[in-house]
Amino acid sequence: MPTIEVAERISKHLKSDDGRMMRTKDSHNKIVSAFLSLLRQGNITPSAEDVAKEAGVGLRTVFRRFKEMELLYREVATEVQNAFGPEASKPWASTSWQEQLEEMLTRKVDIYERMMPYSIAAQYLRQNSTYLKEFNCRWLSIEHEIIMSILPFSPDDEPELFNALEGTLSNDSWIQYRQDQQLSPEQSHNTMKVIMDALVQAYLAKQPQNNTDKKTIAHIN
Repeated sequence: MPTIEVAERISKHLKSDDGRMMRTKDSHNKIVSAFLSLLRQGNITPSAEDVAKEAGVGLRTVFRRFKEMELLYREVATEVQNAFGPEASKPWASTSWQEQLEEMLTRKVDIYERMMPYSIAAQYLRQNSTYLKEFNCRWLSIEHEIIMSILPFSPDDEPELFNALEGTLSNDSWIQYRQDQQLSPEQSHNTMKVIMDALVQAYLAKQPQNNTDKKTIAHIN
């Protein structure tokens, strides 16, 4: 399972924007919900006019609640992380690192698929948003630590293998398979698993035979 330190960092990340949240108001919630709805519909760069129309409020109301779109991005990012973030700190049901790695992949692809409309939009929007860039860096750091808490080797011990696994299990890889290569969720999951298993086998093959857990090899095969 994620270590206590990693779980605490996840919790801290999820609470990092609480002080920035505005008081809950009906129009405020409508605007945030409208922005999320537009993203789900495939509009990755909603304008203030789009948001106002979707929310059923006046354009002036949008600008009164959010004087600049960056503030709206913060609110939307907070909504998304509150919806999906807590799943990252759930304890693993398995005990061996190989099983935990497979469990993490299964958990990730479920989250990635549900988050995909927001993730695709974020890839574009963060190019012009300092906040979204910082938010993405914080989240990548957490994912990095979760993988480190599972693997029996560190990035310093096996830099190429670690980087390859991290890239294979990334949200960007999921978007590439689903959007660019037009693979189904099942095909994308299976593709990630094939690469992940090959990398694990590459690591095991480098270990001295007397230090290799035979049950581990049997599980991977």
